[in-house]
Amino acid sequence: MLRKGEVLGLAGLIGAGRTELARLLTGAVKKTSGTIRLDGTEVSINHPSDAVSRGIGYVPEDRKALGLVLPMTVRENTTMGVHPEISSRLGFISGRKEREITDSYIDRLQIRVPHREQVTRNLSGGNQQKVVISKWLATRPRVLILDEPTRGIDVGAKAEVHRIIANLADDGVSILIISSELPEILHVSDRIIVMHEGRLTADIPRAEADEETILKAAVS
Repeated sequence: MLRKGEVLGLAGLIGAGRTELARLLTGAVKKTSGTIRLDGTEVSINHPSDAVSRGIGYVPEDRKALGLVLPMTVRENTTMGVHPEISSRLGFISGRKEREITDSYIDRLQIRVPHREQVTRNLSGGNQQKVVISKWLATRPRVLILDEPTRGIDVGAKAEVHRIIANLADDGVSILIISSELPEILHVSDRIIVMHEGRLTADIPRAEADEETILKAAVS
């Protein structure tokens, strides 16, 4: 169970099924058993659009291949998920709303760009990751799943992503973070669950968690 405003860390070795679980929760793959519940009510999520409509966002592990359209601008990437909300009855996208949304997240997430029309391919890894996060925040998610959110970015950008995670949780967003870096999981999580070969093997309060406990659960 993921609680409102909680940062839940998901740990496990390569092949444990962490990314597969995230993709199942977001409708990228169909589940074959079990149930998904939101606010205690069972929901059907068979397609990513189902997840988005229910307030579930997903920042994928591979931001370049799955999180961004690199030839597009920061504005285009940030607002692509909210076009229905900012379009007229005739289907025309409001340029003013696009600019307002993009500028608000450039400011909020401290994305370092010369202007909103910067091509995303030309940004640093850390700033690209912030654009992916901003794209999902624009959809106003209740739950945000972050798969390896600091992979391939520098130490300073990593600290900024951690700050963003903490601020989102303070605002009531429920966060599921998947990371292969145990120090990161221990640093940002309120609670940690561990997977091994597709099964959950441990649910550990942060106060009781350490690397040895997590690794033991990851191989058992």
